[in-house]
Amino acid sequence: MPAGKHPDRRGLVDTGVALRVAGRLAIDPMEGSYLLQDLASHFAELVAEAEPLVVEEAGFGPSTPARARVMSRSEWAQANVSSIITLLSPLLDKVDARIPDGAAGGFTRKAYGSALGAQLGGVLGFISQRVLGQYEIDPVNAHDVWFVGPNVVITERRFGFVPRDFRLWVATHELTHRAQFEGNDWLRGYFMGLVHDLLSSLELQPMSLLERALKVVSSSGSSGSGNESTPIGIRLLDEEQRKIFDRLQAMMSVVEGHGNFLMDAVGAAAIPTQARMRRSLQSGSWEGPLGKVMRRLLGLDLKRAQYEEGQKFFDAVSAAAGRDGVRAAFGNAESLPTLEEIRSPALWLARIGP
Repeated sequence: MPAGKHPDRRGLVDTGVALRVAGRLAIDPMEGSYLLQDLASHFAELVAEAEPLVVEEAGFGPSTPARARVMSRSEWAQANVSSIITLLSPLLDKVDARIPDGAAGGFTRKAYGSALGAQLGGVLGFISQRVLGQYEIDPVNAHDVWFVGPNVVITERRFGFVPRDFRLWVATHELTHRAQFEGNDWLRGYFMGLVHDLLSSLELQPMSLLERALKVVSSSGSSGSGNESTPIGIRLLDEEQRKIFDRLQAMMSVVEGHGNFLMDAVGAAAIPTQARMRRSLQSGSWEGPLGKVMRRLLGLDLKRAQYEEGQKFFDAVSAAAGRDGVRAAFGNAESLPTLEEIRSPALWLARIGP
C-alpha cells in the first residue's frame, strides 16, 4: 500500500454518521406498545418449531440451532451498517486508490465519509420501515435470525392475519435462507466472490457508482414500482462481466425462489391460513434487504416476476424429481441453474439428471 493511503477501506464511510442517520430515520410508531412485549419469547418458540420442518423439507441445514432476535427498526438499521460496508468493499477500495496522498486526500476522504455515511444510513433507515425479518449472511451472525418486531405486528394487524400463523410464516422464510447458506458450505463464498469480481471489474467512475448505490430509495418503497434508479447499462459490460452479472442474477433468483417454494411447502402442512396470507401479500415481495441493495447497486432486475420464476423453477423440479431434485440445485456452484435454465427447468434437469 502506498504511503499515506488509508489502511482501512471502511474509513471511507463514516459509520458514526451512518448509525446516527439510520437511527433517526428508523422511526418506530409502536415504541413501548404492549403488543411487542411477548414477541421475543414467541419468536423463540416459533423458530425452534419451524427450523426442523425447514431442514426436513430442504434436505440440508445448519449444524447449530437458530437464535431468534427481535429488533426495533433502529436496531435493525444500525445492525446492517457494517455488513453493507463489507459488501461494498470492492468499490470502497477503488475510491480509496484514487484519493491523493497528503492533506488534500485527507480532506476528500473526510468529505466522502460523511456523505456516504449519511446516504447509507438513509437507505437502511428507509428499508427498516418495511422489512419483516432477515438472515444475515455475515458469519459473525450465523446463529441469528432477525425479526423487526413493529413491522411484524403492524402487518399482521393491517391484514387481520392470525399472529401465530403469520410469525411462523415469516420465520420459515428466513430459516430457509439460513439453511441455504449454513447447510451448503460453498454458497456464501460463491455469492461474495461474484459480487467482488463484478464490482472490481467495473471501469465506471467508482465514486458515482458508490453514491448511486447508497442514495435513499424512492418514497414509494415498492419493488418494481418503476421509480428506482436506472440500472447500469448492460451494454457497458464486456463479455466476461456479463457472465458474472448473469450468474449473480441467477443465484439470487434461486435463493429467493427456493425461499418462497419452501415457505409454501412447509406452510401447506403447518400453517392453516397460509393461502390467505399469500393472497393478501400478492402485490408485495419477500425480497430481503440484500436484494434491495444489490438491485440499486448493480441494476439487477430482481423484482417480483423474477422471484416468481425462481419459485416456478422449483415447483417444476419438485414435480419431476422430488426433494432430491430440489436439493440437487444446491450441490455446488456448477449445479446452480443458469437464467435460461430457470426459465426452462427441463434444460437443467437434462443437464444435472438428479
